Amino acid sequence: PVKWFSVPQCWRFETVQRGRKREHYQWNMDIIGEKSVAAEIELLAAVVDFFRAIGIKSTDVGLKVNSRRVLSAILTKFGIAADQFPFVCVIVDKLDKIGADAVVELLVGQGVEEDAGRQIVASLSLKSVDELKGLMGDTDDGGAVEELVT
Repeated sequence: PVKWFSVPQCWRFETVQRGRKREHYQWNMDIIGEKSVAAEIELLAAVVDFFRAIGIKSTDVGLKVNSRRVLSAILTKFGIAADQFPFVCVIVDKLDKIGADAVVELLVGQGVEEDAGRQIVASLSLKSVDELKGLMGDTDDGGAVEELVT
């Protein structure tokens, strides 16, 4: 695989806000040519090492891991058909902006049972792989959750 990093000077095309200027520096890390989850793990490990080096502790910051395979497994567990996956993804991506109740309302509007919608939203707040394994139980047929353990 090809690995590189850069810290380029970047610009945003948006209105300047307090603490968010147009011009900024951004740390980019890429690994190309690695199909397994090992590349993502290596990148996350580099971020953790950096945080430790500058004195940031796990109590100061959290990392969120996103996996389409895991989300698909969760949605399947709660009865969401594969053809609804794109619509549901668009809705759950709005969680931070519109809140849990509004997301559940939008899911119900797409034909998802309210209880399933609430469970889906709750699953997006899990804090560990162990919690995710507990939620999924034996329903992780595709091995998406197990892949996160390796």
